[in-house]
Amino acid sequence: MSRGISKALIIGVAIIIAVVIIAVYYATQVHTLRQGMSSIGVNYPITVIDYLGRNITIYSQPSSVGTISPDCTQIIYVLGFGSRVILIDAYSEQLLNYLNVTIPSNATTINSIYGSPPIEPIITAHPSLLCADAGFQPQLVQSIGTLSAANINVIFIGGTSNTNVTGIENDIMLMAKALGVPGRGEEVISHMNNVINYVESKVSNEPRVTVAYISWYNPIYVAGNSSFVGYYINLAGGYDPFNGMYPTVSPSQLLAVNPDYIIADDFMGNYTATLQAILSIPGINSTNAVKEDHIYILGNFAESLIEEPGPLSVYGALLLAMILHPSAFSLNSTAIPHYISAQWVDQYVKPNLNITLSDG
Repeated sequence: MSRGISKALIIGVAIIIAVVIIAVYYATQVHTLRQGMSSIGVNYPITVIDYLGRNITIYSQPSSVGTISPDCTQIIYVLGFGSRVILIDAYSEQLLNYLNVTIPSNATTINSIYGSPPIEPIITAHPSLLCADAGFQPQLVQSIGTLSAANINVIFIGGTSNTNVTGIENDIMLMAKALGVPGRGEEVISHMNNVINYVESKVSNEPRVTVAYISWYNPIYVAGNSSFVGYYINLAGGYDPFNGMYPTVSPSQLLAVNPDYIIADDFMGNYTATLQAILSIPGINSTNAVKEDHIYILGNFAESLIEEPGPLSVYGALLLAMILHPSAFSLNSTAIPHYISAQWVDQYVKPNLNITLSDG
């Protein structure tokens, strides 16, 4: 009997050893496979093609990054490279402050960014990679040679030229590849789609309402249904009736569409002045928006979410949907203030650079 027990024990030990060997081998293979997968598209040097069709070769992961538009900033931070930012614009700083995100203390701030920012501070800061918005900063193209001579790689994303979320996702993947983190880019896009799907599911059975999204009143500038803002209005259960990207329209054209809602930037710098400017448009009182008290003015934070075509723009779609269809989000219409402050956005929309929904 003792011999039998010894034999069984030996066999049992042998089986355990074999299982352990197989498990270790399997784990090693999985780890190796994962390492191989994570290195796909990451090994430098790599060449990316930016929005302008330029081939840009990057020889190592950028050790420092410059951003001169808020959409670029959103992408850089959401990809995990905020600590490497050494050049940033003032509008991005404002957005990050709303999000309670720390900006590196050694970062240089540029105040003027439209068309083309000043070149001298960019060269002085000397980021190894600079992200720019092709739609917002087209004149910067003229300075590419100067920046290249200073060993600064410039990548243009589509930015404000984008007409839908696909363009924004392409921008994210462009920068993710350049920064060597394509997997993270895919994760960000997946999280963005979660927010979009959430919004669409909430408004799918809601009546579609007509929206005039106004950025200025004399002349009247509107978003237009070819812009990414118009795209998000549609996604949020609204309809932008104006053709094109950011067209100007006459008062008669505005009255002809008879918008159910008017959503406007705080273009006069305070709610009362902006509201009065809108109400000064000839004939505006005859519209459904005025009759039903559906004029909503966006504070800086709300405006950034909707008008800056970065990863956080999906929260802009969520905000628009809450304004247009509050009951779909278990909100009373009176819970939507006529001035959308940063505090209200924080409480109800809850945007964050992890691109998640705080409440299921």
